[in-house]
Parts: sequence; C-alpha cells; structure tokens
Amino acid sequence: MAKPVVGGTLYAIPPHRRFTDLDVLPDFLNQRWVHKLHTAMDDKQENNAPVVYRTFIDEATGQPRALFVVRVADRQALADAVTESMRQTYGAQGQRNVYTESVLQHGIKEPMTLFLVRVVYDDGVEETYTVAGDGNSRLVSMWLARTGGNIDEAAAACVAAVIGPVDRSGPRRPADQRSARAKVTEMAARVRRGLAEKVLTEATRREGHTLTFPAIVVVGAVTEDGTPLPDLVAARDDLVANLHVHVTPWDEGAQYTQGMQRVYRHALREHLVDADTYKVLLGEVSPATMHKLLGLPPHRLWSVALHQQGMLAGQAERMNRLLKQEFGIGRADRQKVSERIASMALSAYRSSPAIDQYARALGNGGTITDTVWKRNWTLTRGTDALKVLDGILERALLDETNAVAELTVLGGTAAIVSGFITRDRGSKLAAAREVRTAPLRHTPNALLALLAGTQGGLRMLHSIAYAHVAADPSILPKQFHTAAREIDGAVMRDGEPVVDKAGAVVSIDYEWDLVYAASPVEAEASIAELKKKLDGKTGSGSTTETEDARQRRILQNSIKAASRAAFTLAKMTQTHARGREVFGLVTSVDALRVQLGSITETLIKFGPVANVMPDPEDEYEDGDGA
Repeated sequence: MAKPVVGGTLYAIPPHRRFTDLDVLPDFLNQRWVHKLHTAMDDKQENNAPVVYRTFIDEATGQPRALFVVRVADRQALADAVTESMRQTYGAQGQRNVYTESVLQHGIKEPMTLFLVRVVYDDGVEETYTVAGDGNSRLVSMWLARTGGNIDEAAAACVAAVIGPVDRSGPRRPADQRSARAKVTEMAARVRRGLAEKVLTEATRREGHTLTFPAIVVVGAVTEDGTPLPDLVAARDDLVANLHVHVTPWDEGAQYTQGMQRVYRHALREHLVDADTYKVLLGEVSPATMHKLLGLPPHRLWSVALHQQGMLAGQAERMNRLLKQEFGIGRADRQKVSERIASMALSAYRSSPAIDQYARALGNGGTITDTVWKRNWTLTRGTDALKVLDGILERALLDETNAVAELTVLGGTAAIVSGFITRDRGSKLAAAREVRTAPLRHTPNALLALLAGTQGGLRMLHSIAYAHVAADPSILPKQFHTAAREIDGAVMRDGEPVVDKAGAVVSIDYEWDLVYAASPVEAEASIAELKKKLDGKTGSGSTTETEDARQRRILQNSIKAASRAAFTLAKMTQTHARGREVFGLVTSVDALRVQLGSITETLIKFGPVANVMPDPEDEYEDGDGA
C-alpha cells in the first residue's frame, strides 16, 4: 500500500489483524505534551533526556531506512516513557478522547498505523518494537478496556506484556518470545471457551475485544526519485496530519515543539547548526554538558538564549525560511516567530508550575526587540555564569550592540521566568504597586526595548539575570533609576540605584517595578488618571489598606479557599464515580503538593518566631528530678 507524503511515499503492509501483546507500544514521543515531560536541560530532571525519534541510518550503506531509532537509558526508562504516554493520552482533552466503552462493545474497527522502532539502550542492547503512529488513543483504550478502566493498571499491564521485566539484562531470548506467544495463545483459548458458553462473561468480552486489532505497518520510505527517504519522522507527522486536523490535537504548544524539532533537523542537514548545537536545542544534554560542547556558561538560562540566538541572529534569514515552510506562514513577524519558538526554547523550565505563563510571555513578542531581531549577535562563552553576566553588562553600558542584544535576551528571559514580565493581557492596570498589576501596558518586547535603551534598565536586566542564576535567597534583583529626576532635593541620574530612606537599595518585587522604570513619565500620568477614576468610585472617605495587611489578607483568603476546595474534592472521592480521579491527573496533584510545600517553607523561613519562655514546672517533665 502506497501512502503519499511530502517529499516521497511511504509503503505499508495491507490491513491485517495484529495481537496487542506482541511488540506493540503506544507512541511515547516525549514532546507530545510539551511541559508534561522534562528534558535533560531541566535542573530537576538532569538525567532524564527527552525521548526523540530519529530516522535509522544503515551503518553499512550510510542510507536511511524506514525505521525509527530511539536511545534510552534502560528498559525502566522505556517503561516510564510508555507509562507517561498512556497517562497523558488518557488525560488529554479532559478525558474526552477515550474509546474504552466502544472497545468493549465491538473492539477496534479502524486500522491503526504502526511504525517500526529500534530501541537502543545505554549498554548497547537493541530491541525492535512497533509503535503507534496513528491510533494511539485507540491503543490506550484497548488496554483500559482489558484492565477495567484504571489507567495505571492499564499502563502496568502494557509494560509487563510487551516490554517484560524492566530489570532484565541482555537482549530478549527466543525463550522470552516463546513465552509471550504462549500467553497470547492461552488468552485466545480462554476467549474461545468463553464464546462457547451460554452466557457471555465480562472477562470474555474484555479479552476478546482487546486481543487483536486491525493494523497496517509502514515498512518502506522513498523519495520522489526513488532514493531512501532521509526524514522518516517528518514523513510520519505528515501522514498523521493528513488523517487528523493536527498531529497533536490536544496541545498547540506540542505542535509548535514538534514543528521546531523539524526546523532544527532541516537546519542540521543544511549545516545552519552543528551536531553539538543540535543536541542542546533538542534538550538531550544537561547544562554541564552544554558547557563542554559549546563553551556556554553551565546554566539552563543560556539554553533558552541559544534557541533565540539561533533563530534571530546569524543565519536568521535562512532559519526564517525554514520556519515559514514548516508552519505554512507567509510573513514571519515577531509575534508569529515568538509563538512558535516559545515552547521549545523554554524546555529547560518545563518542571515549573508556571510554565504556561512563561510561554505566553515569551510567545507574545518575548525578547525580540529591534536590537535582537535579525541582528548578528553572539553569546559570550565562559565557565562562571555570574562573571560572564558582569562582563556583558560592562560592554552593554558602553553601548556595544552585541552586548545589549545579549543582555536583553538573558535578562528578559530571566525576568519572564522570575515572574517580572508577563504578557500584555496578563497584567491589570492599577494605581497601586502590587502583584500582577502595572501602571500601564507594554508587550514584553516593547518593555525590554525601553529598558535596554537606558543605563538603569540595563543594570536592572543584569540584576534580574544575576539573581536568577545565583539562586540565592540573599541575592535579590535591584531597582535603578532610568531617567534623571529630583528626589528630596537630590538629582538622581540614569543608572544610579534606587535607595530607600535607610540608604538600602530597593529590590524589584513586582512587574510593576519594571513597567514603571521603563516609562516613568507615562507611568506617573497613568497613575494619576487611575487615581482620579478610583476616587470617583470610592469617594474621599475611603481608608487605605497597608501593603503588608493586604498581602496577609490575600494569603489567608487563598488558603481558606484552597482548603475548602481540597475537603470538597475529598468528599467527592467517596460519592463520585471517578473516585480519586476528581483531583485530576497525578502530575497536577504532584505540582500542587510542591507549591504547598514551597509556601510552608517560606512561612517557616521568613515568618516571625515565637519567643516563649519555658515553664519551670515542665522543665523536668520527662526526667527524674521533678
């Protein structure tokens, strides 16, 4: 069967029945859920390199073959990838993409498309499976139907049946394969006996409808002139895109990530990036390895900057062409470019609970100022990230264009992941300095352009990046004046620190601080106008709440609301049909636990300490001296 794709043709075995238990795995591509899985660049998952499909290259001939190749640490890593795939597929689109009930009624009728994949472990052992290209949701639903609807049990059953013992060493032996076939034979015999009974049991229905499914297997791939197809991954995505509206319909960011992977693959083939840079862009290496390969400072902030430098500087025109071809856009402006590179560039921060906010800000123009946009700037190499930042600041203050662009990207990205820059629609206008507010609106790139145009703004960007890299609670980003102004009779110049009445340099606490510093005159005018509107609504007799009291009130009310929601969901687990699943996905609950733990640690570390004198009567309570 011929399957036309862009650039050539795939050839597949005609539809036939295939046993679920024999070497058939769901699609375990890491990038399918964007931030749900991590990369090796993420400091919380340094040893968890992404699962990336590549086209197999025959070592003897140097020619590509119609076979994927995937490198994972061991069978446990493969099992973890499969388990996460099944969980995320089950939870996608609010669990509306599950076909368990229809599987129980009549099995699978629509053929699935399978690709051959060779899994290579770190110890050199190789195993070959078939992996779902189209039909991943149906395959997961089959395992759900067999195990009674519990996704964890379904994933465990799939791993046990297909991969086998995860602690096994060495390649699969003929005895292992005979054992797997024997189990399938036993299941088929049970189904035949069950069908002969007068009453059809649930067990017979489950095993009978999940024993086999119709499938076609892609076994060949050639270009239009008959030569081997060099990029099976792109061909696979094109084939699936022809069957569905989107390759990954449940997450737009995942489509951008997969699209950018293809852009980088084409860039590697056209020698726009080298092999070492390609590994870093795909998140296959840790920050320390990035430093060894490219000489960049060993911090994940530079991996984000590398994505932006690769797309926006140097070979920008040719990279721009690849991006337009991949995403089918006629004009690649800042908004379209930033949207498509945001998810991939921020892969090093995927473990953060606020990754969606980061992607919105970086995707809304991000750091693409006129100095960054299509200018030939480079990233400074070095071992000590903090010293590198200091050197960049020195050159930027001397108005060196390369340093200004570099500091805009590094400082702007650090500001985004530190919560000091959100997208335009993410902050509300207000007349008071507080969290998630701003005196006026600026898109991220417009805000950064204003800051990078002043000495004080450059110092603030450096201070934000420095504090982010240092990751020390005692090192906080500082405010600097960005225009000459008179305060208490003293003239403050651009670049001088903002100090309080005690002479201490004021820290940057909110997005408000950056917006005000970028446009102090406009900010004052906007604040005055907003105060007029506020006075007209509240009247002159309203009282002003202090900032610390307001924050305590917000904290107390938020904790009360969270507590009520948690107890309500806990009660629902006893009455709701979904049981504990009312709390959502396991990964979501884990993220909430991390956030709650962080709040508790903050209260313990920075909250007041009770000064209580011991009661003399209790001094010897546990001893013999009482």
